[in-house]
Amino acid sequence: MKHFVRIIFFAVFVISATSVKSQEGYVGRWTFDDPHNLTKAEIGADLVLTGSHNAVPGPTAEDGAVRIGVGSYYFLPHGVAPNGGGVKVNEFTLVMDVKIPTLGRWYCLYQTDLTNTNDGEWFINPAGAMGVGATGYTDAIFQPDDWYRIAVVVKNGERYDYYADGDKVLAGSPGLVDDRFSLQPAVLLFADQNGEDNELDVADIKFYSRALGDDEVKALGGYEHTIVIPPEEAPVPYLQSATPTSIYVCWHSHAGAESVVEYGTTEALGDVQVGDVHEFTPATIWHWAKLTDLTPETVYYYKVRTDSVESDIYSFKTPPPDDKATGHIRFAIFGDNRTEPPMFKSVVDSMKQKVQEIYGEDIRDALNLVFDVGDIVTSGGILPQYRQEYFEPLQSVSPYVPTMVSIGNHEGEAEHYYNYMKYEDMGGPEGERYYSFRIGRILFVAINSNIQLHNDTQIEWLENVLQNAQDDDTIEWIFAFCHHPGHSEIWPDGNTDYVQTRVIPTLNKYKVDLLSYGHSHNYERGAVQEGDLRLMLSGGAGSALDRWRMYSNQQDYPEIQLAYDYYCYTIVDVDIEAKSYKATSYSLGHTDVPMDNVAFDRFFRNKADERPPDRPDPISPYDGSTKKPPFFLEASHYDGKYDMMSSQFQVASEDGDFDNPLIDSIRDAENVYWDSGSPYYQPIDRNEGIDLTKFMITGMRVDNNKTYRWRVRYRDRNLQWSEWSDAISFTISTSSTEVKELQGAVVKESRLYANYPNPFNPTTAIKFDIAKQGMVYLQVFDANGRRVRTLVQKELQNGKYIVQWNGMDDHDRQVSSGVYFMHISAPGYQKTVKAMLIR
Repeated sequence: MKHFVRIIFFAVFVISATSVKSQEGYVGRWTFDDPHNLTKAEIGADLVLTGSHNAVPGPTAEDGAVRIGVGSYYFLPHGVAPNGGGVKVNEFTLVMDVKIPTLGRWYCLYQTDLTNTNDGEWFINPAGAMGVGATGYTDAIFQPDDWYRIAVVVKNGERYDYYADGDKVLAGSPGLVDDRFSLQPAVLLFADQNGEDNELDVADIKFYSRALGDDEVKALGGYEHTIVIPPEEAPVPYLQSATPTSIYVCWHSHAGAESVVEYGTTEALGDVQVGDVHEFTPATIWHWAKLTDLTPETVYYYKVRTDSVESDIYSFKTPPPDDKATGHIRFAIFGDNRTEPPMFKSVVDSMKQKVQEIYGEDIRDALNLVFDVGDIVTSGGILPQYRQEYFEPLQSVSPYVPTMVSIGNHEGEAEHYYNYMKYEDMGGPEGERYYSFRIGRILFVAINSNIQLHNDTQIEWLENVLQNAQDDDTIEWIFAFCHHPGHSEIWPDGNTDYVQTRVIPTLNKYKVDLLSYGHSHNYERGAVQEGDLRLMLSGGAGSALDRWRMYSNQQDYPEIQLAYDYYCYTIVDVDIEAKSYKATSYSLGHTDVPMDNVAFDRFFRNKADERPPDRPDPISPYDGSTKKPPFFLEASHYDGKYDMMSSQFQVASEDGDFDNPLIDSIRDAENVYWDSGSPYYQPIDRNEGIDLTKFMITGMRVDNNKTYRWRVRYRDRNLQWSEWSDAISFTISTSSTEVKELQGAVVKESRLYANYPNPFNPTTAIKFDIAKQGMVYLQVFDANGRRVRTLVQKELQNGKYIVQWNGMDDHDRQVSSGVYFMHISAPGYQKTVKAMLIR
């Protein structure tokens, strides 16, 4: 019956709304002035009550109100046709006069789910702030027993703004067309399904079928009391976009619209620069001033002022001139700091402490730049998060050292982000979405890897920037940044094809030194397999970590040598005169194993001495020899200025070439992948103890009685490859260890027989039966348990078999006289027999 009544009301309203709808889209009003008919509409359809309500005094003697009970709500058939480009109502304004009885409770204002089985879309929270998690909350506004005229203005895809007494108090994160904040033909007022709809008083409700402008909401008035804005504190500046002769000084202050920086080369200051301002809301105002005509590599003192509020005196140091060929340039790298501000603050403070410990107490002299690889907030459209998750945790460093960001997907190309960041002086053809700048002889390139910018325009810009840098003798280093990885081992779902197939090849083409990124919340480091480009994922600055065993598709990629699930940051120290850099990564561990600012990875690059390792010599097999798998390709020992990092073995057919080898194996001295798990969580190096001068041929990719060629080269930790060795030919023969199947009945039980003759010299035959099809291994071990020869390593059918052993090991070397053990492993069967070789 209840649903039938609602349908009748809706039908009546559809007929009547057309006649009452004004040109301004004013389609509904409910004043609650008639205590005998509280659901009566002044404009539009009457409300339908579920639950209880009662008449109470309103803001004035002439103005009535209603107290809506706990768990009670109104059904409002607004009658507005779908708009805003969707099949639902995507543009509207809802205005209410409300009073709450107390703080410490939730109050729901409306819900779009007509079944009331979901959360609401507009709340007053226990602190007296207004909003919802998806859009963010205002600062605390509401006081008990005070009337407020509040409004929400919705234009999905563009704006979702909150107002109190005519003032915009939050520009919230805009919803999507036809998504959560869009309306069906009706809406529920004050409904919430999980007990967040406590009792409150309502004196007036207005509904508009369009998104009102700021001035229109202002004209609706309010209750003329001052919105409570937190007391102004001394602002803490944020530096960005520094050049040798300029810098942007930025800060928050809601004290007014004045933006003034006083500065000078002593604490007496003396110079003044007036700047500009962007008002997000009355409580969130962003000020900036661009200081110009500065002297390169000079310390400046400064303070910022807004009306009567001013900061402490801080200082910064301008970058060196572009052509300076001496000195050091140092910068820190981290990213993905969103969600957990205390953890991010720990990372920032740890980084500052380490810089001061190594380079001296004066952070402005010790560090030139901080670079954040993005995801600085959880949602780019939620304004309060910028202060809570980014600016405030960074305050121990941001007034002294400029910070730059490569935008992340959580910023989402939001207007808020670009209103905060001042990159327009250095942006590309699509504005400040991607940019480049210099510090001395270093070019820094910030790439936008968000899906909206996966285009040719950015790649063409990148090519142009890198080509110009390559042609400029005063640019000796290039460090690039984006947010998304090409490949991440710990979180492969974050892999980004645009970065892997377009960005990385472009950077490597122009010999960029390092690409840093985040997106996955951990640390990974590697290098492209051909070229000088290092890859570093530094996404452990504060967000909840991505951990080993967290995802079923974790993958060991060949170009990544190290992967750790740590909170972390990296400090890069470039010695301009020495043409080298050293990078050290520091860890705060994770929740299972906290670490105290521990160095866990180091890497370097030295362009002053790029002498590659010596060319290796092939040792075995020698040219024209015959080999029986399994055996090792073995090269000469490594000889180079720097430690060995990698080796590459290639095998090609006799008449083929090495452009398309049958075997092409690059292995690294270390491959940290996975950890030991509880309780110690020790990183596991899969290549620990590896001999990079040897590579085993198992027989799986080569054929019997065919001739092949092989070669090898070595790479050092300075990313320089040696020349290739000579190409050596060899022939594969399995004659002495060929497994022959004997004729006979079907085998019912697997069995290994004693070898014959025994003792033997020089050969002996080993017979065995296989009952169940599968992989069979027949191996020879010496008296100390060391494997000396693999005779069989292949899948066999049910049958009887015989194989010969000629007393040679896997390297075709004669073994000495003594006792040996033949061990067979087959499906469901294992056995060992003893043999004696007499020379």
